[in-house]
Amino acid sequence: MTANATLKARHTEFLCIGLFTAMIIHALAFAFWPEYVPKIYKPRQAFMEMVPPPDVFEIPPRPPEVKPPERPMEIAPSDDADEDDTIAPNLFGNISDMPPLPPPPPPITHDFIAFDQAPRLVTAVKPEYPDIARKAGVEGRVVVWVIIDEEGRVISAEIAASDAPILNQASLDAAYKHKFEPAYQREVPVKAKISLRFRFVLND
Repeated sequence: MTANATLKARHTEFLCIGLFTAMIIHALAFAFWPEYVPKIYKPRQAFMEMVPPPDVFEIPPRPPEVKPPERPMEIAPSDDADEDDTIAPNLFGNISDMPPLPPPPPPITHDFIAFDQAPRLVTAVKPEYPDIARKAGVEGRVVVWVIIDEEGRVISAEIAASDAPILNQASLDAAYKHKFEPAYQREVPVKAKISLRFRFVLND
């Protein structure tokens, strides 16, 4: 008879032996376990020290009185006033006479430009760190979208993402100075649109 068959045949016997052994262990535990005697909680005695107040109190001096501000008064025009003593007109004049603002540059369209071979970077130009940003301790990263023509020149650039606007113009100036080998579509040079990333760190 195999061990598995023996275990199945004597299953009831083993169950009774295990149950009887558990009962004996519990009985011995209850018989020899020390009796629990609760302890009465005694609060700690608190000591309080009474400090007598001083006989003489030092009163601080009163703060100085602040004179209230004078109210503006209306002055009636006088016949004796000289016309040359009037306030000169400001430099702005009438706002309607100001020249109109120049139109904003046209934004770069995000049209997809297909190519088989991506443009290859030939010359990379590191952006000049703006003095005002360096003195202010400004660091950050700038991502610039650029369009490269069929001759590998950057013909258009715009800011895609920036950590600090003060670094944008330096990134655009550096992007226009990059040189590439143009992208190719079926062995024909075509325009391509890629992103350039610039990192400004003061330790560089």
